[in-house]
Amino acid sequence: MEKKKDKVLFWIENFQIHFGISKSLIEKYDCEAFGLIVSSKKQKKFFDNQKLVNFKKSWYLRDNVNLENHTPNIEKLKMFEKKYSLSLRKIIYGERFFYKYNKYHKFTDEKIFSIIEQELEFYIKILDEVKPDYVFLRLPEYQDIRLFYEICQAKKIPVLILSFTRFSDRWMLSSEADVPILLENIDESLEIKSFDELIDSSTYYETNTLWMPKQKSSLSQKFNVLKLLFSTFNSSNLNNYRDIGKTPWTTIKNRIELIVKSFFRQRFLDKNAKISYSQESSFAFFPLHGEPEEKILIRSQFFSDQLAVIKNISQSLPIEMDLFVKEHPGMKLLGWRNLDYYKKILEMPNVQLIHPSVSTEELIKKSSMVIAIAGTSAFEAAFYKKPSIVFTNVIFSVLSSVFTVKIMEDLPNVIKKCLNSKVDLIELNQYMDKIKKSSFSIDLFNLTTSASHIFGIGGFLDNNSISEPIMKEFLEKYKKEFDKLAEEHIKKINLIKNNN
Repeated sequence: MEKKKDKVLFWIENFQIHFGISKSLIEKYDCEAFGLIVSSKKQKKFFDNQKLVNFKKSWYLRDNVNLENHTPNIEKLKMFEKKYSLSLRKIIYGERFFYKYNKYHKFTDEKIFSIIEQELEFYIKILDEVKPDYVFLRLPEYQDIRLFYEICQAKKIPVLILSFTRFSDRWMLSSEADVPILLENIDESLEIKSFDELIDSSTYYETNTLWMPKQKSSLSQKFNVLKLLFSTFNSSNLNNYRDIGKTPWTTIKNRIELIVKSFFRQRFLDKNAKISYSQESSFAFFPLHGEPEEKILIRSQFFSDQLAVIKNISQSLPIEMDLFVKEHPGMKLLGWRNLDYYKKILEMPNVQLIHPSVSTEELIKKSSMVIAIAGTSAFEAAFYKKPSIVFTNVIFSVLSSVFTVKIMEDLPNVIKKCLNSKVDLIELNQYMDKIKKSSFSIDLFNLTTSASHIFGIGGFLDNNSISEPIMKEFLEKYKKEFDKLAEEHIKKINLIKNNN
């Protein structure tokens, strides 16, 4: 009797790396591969005709969502919400393009409900047809992939998300992003390194390094973008809710406005944000998250109003302590924040606005504690013997020096506990050992940045057409990386099977 093959469903979006993972996995693992493709109309031509990856069957999400002529059925949405234990309003508010970050279009409730209803019907139809054994997808940061992820979870389909451990170049595959590491089955013979040795042997990415491009777009790429704007942002190519309202002219207009506003905002920061501070200062350090960002829009959604969080922290600190709030350097790419935002921070008693150029490492060293909504700085703090506070479960939540605020009323007491705590060196060593054993090393930032520059014309356009010869060349160039990712997925499949 022939052995049943595993059915693997891939979420394939634009030129994201899961297309390369699917190619390597099919070559290494005897399975039936299916593709749920999220692409522009230009890119659909590539996926229709490509001979690089042999999917048994594939579907196009955008072909199944009518953005113009569909009336939502509220009763059906209520049924979906109840049957699959969904919180649709929470997902809606977590979508940056439905809410305050969209400069091109203001969505009505009816339009939002229409999009979500059609997406849900499409996902359920596919999952019921394929009945996949595994689903592989990227970080579910937008509502469309978040809905798909939650439907898979409700149907108890094993999902593997490729997520960053926030440490060095270590990545892991797990059922959810930033899943807390548990300190189980500890190696009793583990060599305990000092704090200084841990710092010397460890590298971790400040969030701003993930935002900053590793390459600069050339003048020729920028010129090509101008030409492509007129073929990319027109009604014949646009089929994505994220692109509603975009035209070549609105795109250029918004870009010019961003450059002008960025100039004045930068000048305001240079004049009003502190670059130096007293070495004797007693302060808690709060690094602002970049916005929009998945960590605060989805994972810590009820604490996403950072101004409100800053105000509550400043009111909860001991009388002798200030709060240092540092702007995220990556916000430069988005033209910084509105001047009113900075002015509100400057108006708060015992709050100091810190210039984005100031070293985060030095601020952590000099601080009494670090407070972050869900940021990596709270993890970095442990290396410098500083306790920290976060507002949601994070991958490093297991550390006893990391305190989690669940409700804002608890903040004053949590701050007192945090200030009276110390970082456990043995525990930190155990955590670092566990991270290394639960993850694998790969320079995924370089891979994704290269893909963006090759297929997205310097990172400007993510719905541009895809050339099969160029894609083939790209997959061959990074074959080693894609093979590594495929092998790690296969290891995880085997682990899941052994645990069942």
